[in-house]
Amino acid sequence: MSLVKFGWLGKKVNWLRRYLIYGPRGDALLYVRRLNRMGARIDESLYMPAPELVFLDDTTPWMLEIGRDVGLAAGVKILTHDASWLMMKARDGVIRGHIAPVKIGNNVFVGMGAVIQCGVTICDNVIISTNSIVSSSIREPGVYAGAPAKQVASYERFLALREARQIREAYVLARQYYRRFGMRPPQEVFHEYFWIFAPRELEHLHPVFLAKLREHGHFDRSKTAFLSSQPDFEGYDAFWDWCVKKMEAEPPARTTEEHVQS
Repeated sequence: MSLVKFGWLGKKVNWLRRYLIYGPRGDALLYVRRLNRMGARIDESLYMPAPELVFLDDTTPWMLEIGRDVGLAAGVKILTHDASWLMMKARDGVIRGHIAPVKIGNNVFVGMGAVIQCGVTICDNVIISTNSIVSSSIREPGVYAGAPAKQVASYERFLALREARQIREAYVLARQYYRRFGMRPPQEVFHEYFWIFAPRELEHLHPVFLAKLREHGHFDRSKTAFLSSQPDFEGYDAFWDWCVKKMEAEPPARTTEEHVQS
């Protein structure tokens, strides 16, 4: 059971536990600083929610460079070398190395399980989808997916899609919570969707939502964008009332047993 709910002490105990188990890899900042001491050039803003599950090649760390505002999800692997020489040595007796630098620009997000191979450069403003394999350099901003990774959308197209789906996704989130727990979800469940209903007054903003605006920096930019926009609903109560009416209009959810019997 997580100890975070016990406040500051719980967070310290959790941090100590992770450090004892994983060493510097249990803390994103310690992990980055360790690699930088070994010659890497990684901005300390690097976001890794599960650093112990991220592999940053430390065989030749001076070949790795990561810019500002980069996020690496769990399972990401960034390689600056491979060991293909083992096969060549076994077959022909020769040793032919493959070591090449990796450079990631600013404002890049790499999804869960993605692999960035040696010799790759990634420009600014790129999103790499889950389980993608980046085997060649990315020189144009946008969204990339697949193995090998190919551009699937421009950033502008991706942003438009996300904006178009906010209300629908928030509704599904509310519906699933209600079906699971039989109660109205607390507002903080919607910490990534609060723009659709939160009042445009910071002094009246839920603390979790205000913290989200501050998270990972750029608070002034987020504040300006938030205050200059308009909500789709006049508060959380209005959003929830809309969700209830929509749920009442839908057919009842089938149970697992009913699915099996059918």
